[in-house]
Amino acid sequence: MKTGFHAMQGHRIPVSSVMMILRSFLDHGHELFLSASLQKSLGESASGLPFHVFNAEKDAFGLDLFLSLGGDGTLLDSQIYTLRNRIPVLGLNFGRLGFLPSIPSTEIPHLLELAAQDKLPVQERSVLELETDGVLNPFQDFPFALNEVAVIKKDSSSMIHIRTDVDGIFLNEYWGDGLIVASPTGSTGYSLSCGGPILWPESETMVLTPVSPHNLSMRPLVLSSSTKVDMVPSGRSPKVMLSMDSRSKPFPVNQKVQVKCSREKAFFVKLSEPGFPSTLREKLYWGKDFRN
Repeated sequence: MKTGFHAMQGHRIPVSSVMMILRSFLDHGHELFLSASLQKSLGESASGLPFHVFNAEKDAFGLDLFLSLGGDGTLLDSQIYTLRNRIPVLGLNFGRLGFLPSIPSTEIPHLLELAAQDKLPVQERSVLELETDGVLNPFQDFPFALNEVAVIKKDSSSMIHIRTDVDGIFLNEYWGDGLIVASPTGSTGYSLSCGGPILWPESETMVLTPVSPHNLSMRPLVLSSSTKVDMVPSGRSPKVMLSMDSRSKPFPVNQKVQVKCSREKAFFVKLSEPGFPSTLREKLYWGKDFRN
């Protein structure tokens, strides 16, 4: 089995723990593929292991399994290599919050056993896709987002206006700091911090969440996954920030961006984890009393 491993450059990882994991996979007959950033993070520690290095989406083609070593940000970054290659991903949570599917390192033996039996349980997640009108898509190489697409003001001088159409019908002109279109997976991310609802991960929905709206009656709106959302930002500044998950780039005002659910799907390996309700209770401290 060909197995890929990825960690983001500049992020601290427990090198000794990662080396133990790599050796475990190697001992079970896996062919190791390390991202260039992970190889750099491991340094001389990995010099004694046989492995291949990948640095682009095309280099990851043909992998059977992909492990993200870090937090949610690393798992989002992993989608660049795995999404269009349809590779199932599993996160080993070395980060902090860890909302996305992840396991502790103690689950590695169970993972190896299931992989040997070709019985890895895989879960699909919906993905957002970005199209632009009139200008070059700044994310044309990878126009997909697992969490959210957001149009945000570029500086702190003044609010921006975002004319928003849903399936070609005018919905509203949002005045504020920006607007988020989030997938069910992304509903526990940036959208949640701006007051958006939590969506069930497998639901066929997405949510439109304003960022610091000037009109307080503007509330998040849950939409069908078949909906196409068109946004045209305007304001005093000639550019806004257009972001897709952890990637952000300047984008000119008065140009349309369209967000929709993609035909592509993200695939996650789902082991015997407690499930989404348990994740919510643990990560959001539901039911905890901190008054004392």
